[in-house]
This record gives sequence, structure tokens and C-alpha cells, in this order.
Amino acid sequence: MNTPISKRNISSLCIALCVILLAILGCRSTKHSDPPGWTKAKVLSDKEDHPSKIITDGDAVYYVTGGTVASMNEGTNNIKRISLRDGSVSVLVKRGKLIPEETLALDDKFLYWSDGGNLYRISKAGGESEKIIAGAARPDEMVMDDQNIYWVMWGGEGSPPQPLMFAPKKGGDPKELTPRYLGTSGIAIDKDFVYWMGSDGIKKIRKTGGEVTDVYHNTSKSPSLGLRMDADNFYFCQMAGNGYSALMKLSKKSNELSQLAPSIEHTLDFIIDDGYVYYYAFVPHTGSFGPDALRKVPKAGGDSIVLDQGDTAWMRSLTLDSKQIYFADISKIYALAK
Repeated sequence: MNTPISKRNISSLCIALCVILLAILGCRSTKHSDPPGWTKAKVLSDKEDHPSKIITDGDAVYYVTGGTVASMNEGTNNIKRISLRDGSVSVLVKRGKLIPEETLALDDKFLYWSDGGNLYRISKAGGESEKIIAGAARPDEMVMDDQNIYWVMWGGEGSPPQPLMFAPKKGGDPKELTPRYLGTSGIAIDKDFVYWMGSDGIKKIRKTGGEVTDVYHNTSKSPSLGLRMDADNFYFCQMAGNGYSALMKLSKKSNELSQLAPSIEHTLDFIIDDGYVYYYAFVPHTGSFGPDALRKVPKAGGDSIVLDQGDTAWMRSLTLDSKQIYFADISKIYALAK
């Protein structure tokens, strides 16, 4: 039987729709009234095609552009270089149909990159790329020492467990360093060990292989994500049940766990230098589409400082040298004083 709609129901429905409309307009109004984003940062390059992975050696900034079929047609699936000496922008790797992944690494002579199935290297001065490792399926993060490249394999939702991989920097076959794990999200190395963040905490293995050891066991029902490391501590994100993540520090010596910041955008990069951790965090009371702040917090603990803020909808990577932080939005490369 059809239920008749009363005037009261219609009135209630109209009121509800008006409330929703006002809320949407309110969010848009808040968004439009925000000051322009990233007002403190200097634009190094504009009109870029969705720049992603950013990395620097202090002399230049390297980054990936494109990543779509449209980019392939337009010829912008590239790796580019900005000289920090004179500001010139150049294409270091022009791949066309082979799309560079969001995975870059540097040593003193070469930039290393992936096309999603192989690893290449190219002189930082330019030239032809050399394929050095075949069958390196979708590295998500790479680190290097003098001899080898170590990497975490990309795994989306529903992907099977993946091992950590390694191969000689000069070229050779990729090899599995560890058993296969789910949810690997960060990697770091020191003289003897490779460390990574798994779904249940931080693990390590000797670079020569062998037994996997637990460094930190995550007892929370929510996962730990990302990994950075210095001589004394590990740094990572700890998700909470409220949808936020905290920035955490774990002492290598005492295993003491402490919180450096209560909220961090865990889908975006965070980085460290000698004194600070740099990270993105949502700006409170700015609406659903409000900006994120780029902040720094002392490694020793204390109040965090807002360096700048803006839209992070197309952002992920952060990198730094001794003086500046570098990052990108949908079309620009920025530099910001530390």
C-alpha cells in the first residue's frame, strides 16, 4: 500500500534539504574565503603535469611528471630536474609510453627510477637511461648503500603478501631478502640491517639475509605506517580509531615509545633532519575541504610549528636539503625555508 506524503513530511523534507544545502554552501564559502595557499613558499616551477615524487641532492631537485594516458599523448610522462644554482628546468628522462613510477633514489653519480617493471639509472648530468634490473615489479620505496638497492614492493588493496627485494646497484637479478608480508609501508637501512614497517610493527633483517627480528610490536588494533630512522630513534605514524594518526618516536636504546604530534596526514610523506620531523597535518576548523599545514616538530619533543599551509589534494612527497624543504601541488614545485 502506498503511504501518502503529508504536508508536514514535505515541509520536513524541505527543511532538511535546506540544511544540507546551507552546509554545502558554508563549506564552499569557507573554502573560497581562505587565503591563497602556500604563500610563504617560493615557486621553483609552474605549469607542471601532476608532479609527484620529489627528491634532492642539494644541487638539484628531481621529480616525476605525468602518469596518465593523456600525459603519454602529450609527451609529459617525464622525470625533470631543477637546478638549485640557476633555477633552470630540464627534462632528464623523457619516457613517453613508459611511465615513470613515483619511486626515485639518488647516489653521488646517478638517479635511479622505475617504469613499474624494471629499474633504471641515469647520470644526474643527463644522457641515456640504463636498465640495470629487470623484473623489479613496482617498487614503492627505495633505499641504497654502496653496493645494493633495497626496496619495498607496491601493494594495493587485496594484493598478495610481498617480500622486501634487493639487487646490485651496478645491475643484476632482483632477489627476495625477506619472507612475504602484508602491509609493508616503509624501509630504512643502517650499516648492517634493513628495517621496515609491517602490518604488526617494525622488523629488521641483516643485509646478508637470515632471521627476521621484531624491533617493535604494534599492540594496537590500528596499523602503524611509514618509517624514518636516525642513529637514535625510529619515527612512524600510528593510526587511531577516530581516523587520525599520531606521529610517534621509538627509542632504539630504551624502546621507549613517545608521541611527537597528535595528528599527522599519514597518506602523505614525512621527513626528518638532524633536529626536526616535518609533516602535513589537517588545519582544524577550516571545513571538510580545508587546507593542510606543513609543520615541523622537534625530535626531542615540544610544540610544533606551522611553516605554511595550502591544498594537499594532489600532494604526497616531501624532501629537503640543509636549507629548504621541497614539495609539489597539482602543477607547481615549491621550496620553503626550514
